[in-house]
Amino acid sequence: MFALIFSTLTLFLCAVGLKANTSLIQSPGALVVREGETVEIRCVLNSTNVIDIVSKFDVHWYNSRHGRKILSLYVNGRTYRSRGFSDRFQLSRDDASNSYSLTIREVVIDDSADYICGIWGEKFGNGTKLNVTIANPPILIQFPRLERVTEGHTARLRCSMENAEVGNTDVHWYRELPGQDMEWVLTHEAGGSVRRRPGFTERFQPFREASNSSFILTVTNVMLNDSAVYYCTVWGDIRGNGTQLVVTNPLDDPVLIQSPSVSKVAEGVTVQLQCVLYNASVSDTDVHWNQQRPGKNSTWVMSHFVDGNVTRSGCISDRFKSFRNAMSNSYILTIANVSINDTAVYNCSVWSYIYGAGSQLIVTEQPYEKLSLKILGGIVACVLVLVLLFSISAIAVCYMKKWVCFQHLFKPEGNSTEDLNTVTVETKTNTEPAPNVTMPVESEVLYADIQFVRKNAEAPTLGVSEETTEYAAIKRA
Repeated sequence: MFALIFSTLTLFLCAVGLKANTSLIQSPGALVVREGETVEIRCVLNSTNVIDIVSKFDVHWYNSRHGRKILSLYVNGRTYRSRGFSDRFQLSRDDASNSYSLTIREVVIDDSADYICGIWGEKFGNGTKLNVTIANPPILIQFPRLERVTEGHTARLRCSMENAEVGNTDVHWYRELPGQDMEWVLTHEAGGSVRRRPGFTERFQPFREASNSSFILTVTNVMLNDSAVYYCTVWGDIRGNGTQLVVTNPLDDPVLIQSPSVSKVAEGVTVQLQCVLYNASVSDTDVHWNQQRPGKNSTWVMSHFVDGNVTRSGCISDRFKSFRNAMSNSYILTIANVSINDTAVYNCSVWSYIYGAGSQLIVTEQPYEKLSLKILGGIVACVLVLVLLFSISAIAVCYMKKWVCFQHLFKPEGNSTEDLNTVTVETKTNTEPAPNVTMPVESEVLYADIQFVRKNAEAPTLGVSEETTEYAAIKRA
């Protein structure tokens, strides 16, 4: 009896020892693939006992999205699939490498999850994080590229993301100190929870701005040893271009002077707002423009970096342009074709916390009454000019018609204009005195008959007779 108990206890201890020296090693730890691709997750059975081989044990696969067993491959070759998992999910075992494999064909976005292999109900792999992306992977753009902050102030680092939603994506922040390897700072999960590396306090705060599709990292009460290059990362291996944070002495702060303080303009014009920088060079300093509408909080408009790149907020059009004037060491913000909605206070800023006093832009409606009077006056003037031109044209046409008619009536056929314009005069005199009339002196006659005859005309053109008056006198040369 004692021998039986001893043998049973020995076998139990051996079994416990075997399980204690057995582990499952998964690879890879993370996968980022695009929709439609095929992935393979491997789970190696590692044991000090040579008899522990994959062909002797059932293997089960778990999915973090569902929180339960989703797939099983039994030693007899039978496969179990949970509802919703089709034959796109294939299970296999390889005796040569003593490993199990999970292959997923034509992956879709919903396949994204943590996959874990397990045997005996108590031995599990380290897990594989699968992230299935859309056809175009995210793009991370960090700005400013260089952020100068005085010791004790707050630094604000921005990471803009394209081709993905910031609200559905975990973001990881890293930093690289001068001469050191990159180190993880914190993770801001899509659900809102924050995990920090030991030694990083709540001075490091992450935020999301869905309206600008951006991740934000703020570092409050910055210290000299916070100077480093900070990177944002998503999906494991997609990283931003980095922002260099430089913490400086308070005595080196720049000063920004804006002008004009108030600008009142009508709709449709173009305005220019100037921001002069002192104690620094505009060629070496990124500038950020912010806008505060009446009754609203200040919002970021655009940034103009030292490399010439310009980044605008999603709701800002290219009517807004930023320039540098090296001669006056100033930044210029121009807004073309302004509208009522552009009414706001515009601030320039550098180093995240140094702001100008602001320029208030007031956009008014067009003076439509004056504009209408001007338009009406212009129309009246145009009408008068047209009437005058029409009258002159009518008079000219009338005279032309009269001339044509005259030419037609009095121009004998075959006569030239010169002939028509040559007139001769024929006179007939009657020297016989009328009865009972005394003859006047100087050979005066009592009757004159004058005929005007055109040259080459057969009949007189015009005749003048004087016989009703007392006498008609023609003085001879």
